[in-house]
Amino acid sequence: MKETIVFNPEILDTFIKGGNAQQVTYAKGFIIALQGDRCVTLDLIQKGSLALENIDEEGRLFVAQIFYPGEMCGATLLFGSSNIYPMQVVAHTQVTLLRLSKEAVLSLCEQDEGVLLALLRVISDRAHQLGTTVNRLSTLTLRESLLAHLSLLSTRQQTLSVVLPTSKKELAEYLGFARTSVSRELATLEKEGVLTVDGRTIELHNL
Repeated sequence: MKETIVFNPEILDTFIKGGNAQQVTYAKGFIIALQGDRCVTLDLIQKGSLALENIDEEGRLFVAQIFYPGEMCGATLLFGSSNIYPMQVVAHTQVTLLRLSKEAVLSLCEQDEGVLLALLRVISDRAHQLGTTVNRLSTLTLRESLLAHLSLLSTRQQTLSVVLPTSKKELAEYLGFARTSVSRELATLEKEGVLTVDGRTIELHNL
């Protein structure tokens, strides 16, 4: 389910004029927040995409999550007792954000119960997603992780002809495995007749 919250445009305009919200565009690759920075805004992606990234001690880049238009970043941190970004926030592509201060978010929740419920749903869904991800990373093999991810994409896209929203390199980083290992496993699955790979399109046969 897409994490979309619909805001009253007139109210948003008031917040923007009052300095409690701003619309900002960042170039691809721009670091919006560093690991360890405090989260002080709720960022709604309007165009483009954002990524949560981490670089380990050996310099390897891990993309934990990508946010697309209609989704938001900072929902689980803004009101937390430890509102520190655990990873850096980077413009995955050129991205336009609607950045809302804590005061603006509180005011919106007070004025519109729908906004409050939607925000609570997003926070709950993120908590569940985190638990699922930790379980997957700690217990599943590469094949199991890959097939589970493709099955999830198939359900979301409602088709057996899945289009990867990221490159295979980014897919490998998301799954927590080396790119060569993921490519090799895809080739093995294709040879076994489980799927067919054509660029970013993967046709699922026997999941």
